[in-house]
Amino acid sequence: MMSRKAIVGGLLATLGVAILVGAVSVLPMGLTDAGKYFEVPGTRQLQPDEVGQLRATIDNYLQLATSGDEFRGWSVERQYFWKYSIAFAAYGVPSAMIIDPDHLTDYKVLLDTMIWKMKSRRVWGDFTDFGFGSDPISIQNIMYKGHLNLMYGLYQMTTGDLRYAREYTWLTRQIAAEMRLHHQGHYEGVTCEPNAWFAQCNTIGMLSLHIYDKLYATHYTENEVQWSLDFIMEKMRDPHTGLFYSVYMPYHDAFQKDIRGYTNAWIITFLHPFLPREMEALYSTFKTHLVSDYGPYAGIKYQVDGRPDETAHLFGLWVSKELGDVELFGRLRNVTDKLGKLDYDPETGGLAYDNPDNKMFNGGVLATKMHLGWRRVLDHDWGHGPLPYAIPDTTGMAWTDLLPTQIYMMNTGNSRLPDDSSSLRPCPNCFWGDFKSVRMQLAAEPEPAHCRTASTGGCGMEVLERPNPH
Repeated sequence: MMSRKAIVGGLLATLGVAILVGAVSVLPMGLTDAGKYFEVPGTRQLQPDEVGQLRATIDNYLQLATSGDEFRGWSVERQYFWKYSIAFAAYGVPSAMIIDPDHLTDYKVLLDTMIWKMKSRRVWGDFTDFGFGSDPISIQNIMYKGHLNLMYGLYQMTTGDLRYAREYTWLTRQIAAEMRLHHQGHYEGVTCEPNAWFAQCNTIGMLSLHIYDKLYATHYTENEVQWSLDFIMEKMRDPHTGLFYSVYMPYHDAFQKDIRGYTNAWIITFLHPFLPREMEALYSTFKTHLVSDYGPYAGIKYQVDGRPDETAHLFGLWVSKELGDVELFGRLRNVTDKLGKLDYDPETGGLAYDNPDNKMFNGGVLATKMHLGWRRVLDHDWGHGPLPYAIPDTTGMAWTDLLPTQIYMMNTGNSRLPDDSSSLRPCPNCFWGDFKSVRMQLAAEPEPAHCRTASTGGCGMEVLERPNPH
């Protein structure tokens, strides 16, 4: 799971140095009034810093979308964290759609591109490379597949585009089946690595199932999701503070009882739509034990009695925004934007941080600014339907119908070339949803796709050979 050196780079380290030399007197002048980020839809407008960061983020993902499995400008040393960088940037896009509906198509493309990059083997390969499983999504690894599934759900809910409907259905069923299996034993939910169960990662999978219920009128929320909620609230909490433990080890039925800043901020943020009163009450305790105040700035501690931490800081932005805390969000934002030196980026024409890992975390910080709260996103009338959708047929699908098994990069020489036109080929759209190009839609009798092999399955392309019911 996420360590101290994750997403926000050296911003809190910079703050620590500033405090030691008495530089807190440097006031965060020239920044957006924090209250502007909290205005309600209808009056809410994108602020100049958000517009600039959006321009840089959209340009970043356009480059990523046109370069295979390249991640230019992304730290290879932090490759393990790419999944989180992509996912948490994506979680702000639905709010951008509500705030700025005139650019809905731009945000649809951005969210779709984020899903494309999330599918890269370079993003999920840590799980198989470490020997945790033979594939990344059939069992365990909720730290990856939960995010992928939530991104599927958000994309379909916000756009009405069904290109990922079969993949979303298949992965939802995999997650739910694993939850039912564990329900027969002594714990709930899904592990990340073997023998490592994190409440925060499970909240992502739970929200993905909840959205599936909204789209398909299924009942995961009242069953599988509720089981995990009960386990988290009854088993994963410190009896004195009510804050959440860091990890459960099911093979030994044991807990690591550290109370960490990022863990609690993340959990409170993503359980808030399920348990609003409980999370709002707990947020006060979170601030008492895990927030450090530095005048116009603030930090989130790594753990109780610990020091401010980079990863915890980013999740502090999430939880303060979700809970409507203008004051704390503003002081945390002051750290990222003032001390992090958010400024003009000549490469994109947007705004970027003066940090070598800017491309990894710029979108994530932006997402917290735009986030309107999960309840507003979930209850918004997206205008698609009619609902519920018909549940797609996933018979015969395997994990290789969702994800590529190769890495496609220039000059690596490891990408297999086709023997002929009907043999195995890269076929990127096999792995990026049930997509029909304009040419395919206009053709009276489109040629059948030749993607099926014994090892890769149908590549999700069977839809091209039959009428689309939707």
